[in-house]
Amino acid sequence: MKPRPRRKSIVIIDDHIFLRQGLERILNATDEFFVCEEAGNAADGLDAVREMRPDAVIVDVGLPDISGIELTKQLVAEFPGVIVLVLSMHEEAEYAVRAMQAGARGYIMKNEAVDTLQNALRDVFAGKRLFSTTVLDGTV
Repeated sequence: MKPRPRRKSIVIIDDHIFLRQGLERILNATDEFFVCEEAGNAADGLDAVREMRPDAVIVDVGLPDISGIELTKQLVAEFPGVIVLVLSMHEEAEYAVRAMQAGARGYIMKNEAVDTLQNALRDVFAGKRLFSTTVLDGTV
C-alpha cells in the first residue's frame, strides 16, 4: 500500500478572525492541507512563519500594520522556499501584479468559492502561478 502524502502546512495572516477561522476549519477538514497557525497582523504572522516554517502562507492584502504585499516581499526574502498566496478583496489588476512582483505565487479574490482556494493551493504547490479569474476577466 502506498503511503499517504504529507499534508501541506499553512499559516493564514488576515485581520478578520471570522475569515481566518473559517478557512482554518475548511482546510483542516481536507487530507491535503492543515493550518498550523494563524495571525491577525503582519508582525504576528511573520513570527508564526518563523516558528512554524510552513509550506505556504495565505496573506491578506489589507493588514493593519503593513500591506500584505510588503509582507509578501519580506516572507519571500527570508524564506525563499515558502509559497505565498495573496487573498484580496481588490479586483483591480494592479494589486495582483504588485503581489506577483513581490513574489506571491497566486492572487485570489475573497469573494470566490472555497474550492477555488483549495484548487489554487493545489496549483501553486504544483509549481503554477495563479491569478484570480475575477481579476483576469477585468484585464483581458
